[in-house]
Formats: sequence, structure tokens, C-alpha cells
Amino acid sequence: MLVGNRMNRLAFFLALVVALVLAGQESHFDARARLVLVPVTVTDGKGRNVDGLEASDFLVLDNGHPRRLLVDSTATGVAPIALMIAVQASGISSAALEKVRKIGAMVQPLITGERGCAGLLSFAGRVAWLEDCTNDPGRLAASFGRLEAGEERTARMLDAVYEAIRRLRAMPNRRRVLLLISESRDRGSETNLDAVVAAGQAAGVTIYAATYSAFKTAFTTKSSAKGRPAPRKNPGPPTEPAGTIDGGPPSQINPRLPPPEQRVDLLAGIGELSRLNMPNSAKVLSEATGGTIFPFTRQRGLEGVMEKLGAELHAQYVLSFSPEGAEPGYHRLEVRLPRRPDARIRSRPGYRSTQ
Repeated sequence: MLVGNRMNRLAFFLALVVALVLAGQESHFDARARLVLVPVTVTDGKGRNVDGLEASDFLVLDNGHPRRLLVDSTATGVAPIALMIAVQASGISSAALEKVRKIGAMVQPLITGERGCAGLLSFAGRVAWLEDCTNDPGRLAASFGRLEAGEERTARMLDAVYEAIRRLRAMPNRRRVLLLISESRDRGSETNLDAVVAAGQAAGVTIYAATYSAFKTAFTTKSSAKGRPAPRKNPGPPTEPAGTIDGGPPSQINPRLPPPEQRVDLLAGIGELSRLNMPNSAKVLSEATGGTIFPFTRQRGLEGVMEKLGAELHAQYVLSFSPEGAEPGYHRLEVRLPRRPDARIRSRPGYRSTQ
């Protein structure tokens, strides 16, 4: 009987300890959820990362009011990275896709590390998830290999970014990062640019963009032999009689036409010129969330983007503060280093409070 009472008291004591531990964890996560995280990149005049900074070096103004803050860095430990990669998969992006398929194996060693995770989605006429956030580098590399070109000139960039932000927002205690690999401008999304910016700011997502010109990248990619018909040794007659404009013999005023695959689509070219008046979606998204744009054309340029992104994320300071008493709506943020006026600072320009 005495042994039974002791066992009961021991079980009660262990249950009490577990309950207290769980309560402590829940309060910790609740507190973290109320924090505003501000990843900050600090470089000197030559573009080199500045390390060794502490909380006392920074001044953060929230709508002009200073906030008491904490600072995490790679030296003190930062939250793991949750990275979503959204890739344009339009038919006109086929040349760029050949390059993108080769970078899947670079994501974990350069950017997320073993503690982080990365997911992949593509967008053309629709948004397609190829891999949710995983820390398995083999699965991620395989998902990059499944990237396929879709509709020729449709690219629902804003729809894809909004969907990625929604997934990232559901992942607590992570540094939320989105890498957009695409042209600079949207092609047919239903989601409004302002709505996507607001969603990214509310979720604390930093958006980076690796941008390209679909026409320039086509000239830097060797066409794959896969799927192409073998050239005929004795090609038949051209589509047009005599292969000229009016069908007559070729001359200086009646030149021979190039083969169809080499002709310029004038109507499509005019359409592309008209798109230059549209908002540069990639620039707006990156500037509004504290990210930046990395243009590329060649394969080595895209690999360099991955290296630069990884170097930046692992050199960042992550500032955090409690927005207690903050009014709902958009809050303008300003980060300063009063004792380092020579330093260059890049951070998110604001956040959205939902309290």
C-alpha cells in the first residue's frame, strides 16, 4: 500500500512537471508570435558584411518611436530559414528553365542549411506546387527536375507569390524567405499587387527576386536535342514559292525569307514593348519587404544568385521587438546605426499590425 502511494505521488509529480514545461513552451511561442522580426543586412562602403554588432549598436524607430529590441546573429543563433522558391514556367521561359533545373542541389548547402527547409512551386497559366517545405536535399533536387514549361505567354507571378506567402505564414518560429525566379513583370494574375505586398508585410516574409529577360536568356542556352526532329539531309521546298516575299525569284528588293523558326513575331514583340509600361512587380515586392533583385542571364549568373543569397541570409542580423500598444495598420520602420554612419543598411521598410 505504501509503495502504491509513493508511485501515485511520483506519477502526479511527473505530470505536474510536464504540464509546467508545456505551459512554458506555449507562453514562449505566444511571445515569439507577438514579436516583429526585422532581418537587417549591414555592409561597409566596399560592400563587405559588417559583423560583431550588438543590440546597443542599433536604433529601431517604429512610426518614429524608438523600440527596445533584441538582436540575433549567426554568432548568437537565429531561427531556421523557411524558403519558398517560385519559378516562372511559361513557354517563353524554356531557356531559363534549363538553367533553373540545375540549381536544386545548391539550396540546402548554400541557403537553408540542415535546420531549414525549402519548397518549390511553378507558375504559368496556373500555380503548381512541386514540393512543400522539406529539408531533404534529394527530394528538392528531384522536384527541380520536374519543372516543365506551360502556357507560352502566361505567368501568374502575383498569384504564386500570394500562395507562397500563405504557406510561409503558417510556419511559426522561422525566418520566412521567398525567392522569385522570373521575369520582372506579371503576366495575367488575378491577385492585386497591393494585396500581395500587404500579405508579405503582414507575414514578415522577405522577398528576393532573381530576374531575367526571356528573350536574352534564349540566346545563352544551347538548345537541347531532346524532342527536336532530326534535320533532313534534303529539305523540301520552302513554304512560300521560291522562298521570297512575293513568290518570285530572289533579288535585292525581293529577299529570300528565313525559315519559320527564325522569323520574328512582330505582334508578340509589340506586346512585349507594351508590357514595359506595367509595374515592375519583382522590384515592388522586394523593396516593400526588405529584399533585393539579382538579375541574371547565364547559368553562372544564376548560380551566383544562389551564392549571394546564401551569403546575405547567413550574415544578417535579426532584430526583434514587441509591438505592444501598436495601432492596427501599416507601421513605417527605420533602422539606424548611430555609431556607424558609414554603414549601409537594408531592412524591411515597415510591417502591418493586426492587433
